[in-house]
Amino acid sequence: MAASDSLALVAAAALFAAAVGAWWLSAPLRARERLYLRFAAVLLAALAVSAPVGLADVTVLFLLPLAAAALMVSTLARFDRALPVGLAALALALALAGGLTALVSGLWPLALLPVMIAGLAVIAAAINSLVLLPVLAGTSLLAAGLVFAEQGARAGLLLFAAAALIGLVPQFRNSQAMRYRARANFGIEGH
Repeated sequence: MAASDSLALVAAAALFAAAVGAWWLSAPLRARERLYLRFAAVLLAALAVSAPVGLADVTVLFLLPLAAAALMVSTLARFDRALPVGLAALALALALAGGLTALVSGLWPLALLPVMIAGLAVIAAAINSLVLLPVLAGTSLLAAGLVFAEQGARAGLLLFAAAALIGLVPQFRNSQAMRYRARANFGIEGH
């Protein structure tokens, strides 16, 4: 096994772990934030699973644009700039259309365009709200798209996608409030 193969396996495992962690840590969020974040986590987990079997170069064309659009919608909802349901559905449909068109036609920049737009929207919303970590996550999303343009779906893309996903999971200042919200979401009573 070559070093690049083992690095790709480690990166795929990191992306899968980030997806599971994002799913778990998003429990206390409001539904309009949580659902899109979890959708993106599932899509990126599917990308992580497709990497070791050699299908990542194909699956990335429709999974990454759709995941980026879902992360954008979740981030906008987090900063109280929630898109109306129709616009959120349109953004997801356009990202999916770009990805599927890139898959069918072989024009990979069509898949890259929704990723770049989503990354820039995340950065703009985070800068406007004066929050640093989502700015870095949006930058990681942009970097994932740029790495795809240079190398394809290799370890760099998987690691940047993991960083973007984890960076967009909100950090809670009060861990007691986080535990209370998590218990309320899972129906656990008591302390």
